[in-house]
Amino acid sequence: MKKVLVTGATGGIGQLVAKDLLDKGHFLVLHGHSNMGVLERFVAHNPDQVAVVQADLARITDIERLAEAAKGCDVVLHAAGVPSAGMSWKISVEEFRNVNAINYEAPFFLTQKMVPEMRSKGWGRIIFFSSVVAQTGIPGTTVYSASKSALFGLTRTLASELAPKGITVNCIAPGYMDVGMIREIPEDMREEIIAKTPIAQLSDSRGLIKMVELLLSDEANSITGQVLSVNGGLWM
Repeated sequence: MKKVLVTGATGGIGQLVAKDLLDKGHFLVLHGHSNMGVLERFVAHNPDQVAVVQADLARITDIERLAEAAKGCDVVLHAAGVPSAGMSWKISVEEFRNVNAINYEAPFFLTQKMVPEMRSKGWGRIIFFSSVVAQTGIPGTTVYSASKSALFGLTRTLASELAPKGITVNCIAPGYMDVGMIREIPEDMREEIIAKTPIAQLSDSRGLIKMVELLLSDEANSITGQVLSVNGGLWM
């Protein structure tokens, strides 16, 4: 059994990952900011396996509090994120800073605070969640894309720094999945996305869950510094 921190556990992907890890018997520290009722239901059904922390990842004091609550975690899954849409010349300073604070800065600072304990144990798993949007350059996604692509460089550099201590660092870049933010996209746009995807359907979230299971295993000790795409062939 491992102790796992999942940020953004109230989101579609975060909930699926959390449920699977609970089914596997792990102890979870689940982070959320809004819609906390979702996490309270996890606690109600798994009182001995779940701790819940509400935190605003745009605030460094909240990140520090979350890191304190996650002491002893062997694994951190950075599933928290916020969307942003708009042409680059229309994005406000406030939106730019908020999106980067949550999508890139929070994963960095939270990981920074958890690494020393992982290094002392000689084992750890760090997984970031990016997006196919960061790989494809879709118009109107500049801030979101930039914040998520920053995770690629963070993944590779951390992987090289932490490999000697038995810690792997990887990044999963989902495509348009059958859960999560896709629900916010209008139906006609969703159909257009499916038409452009080689498998002609939204990506199966179960494949993403299997990817997480693999990366958490002891056998995955040679998989590090990778950006792993789960996108139905939308980007190759």
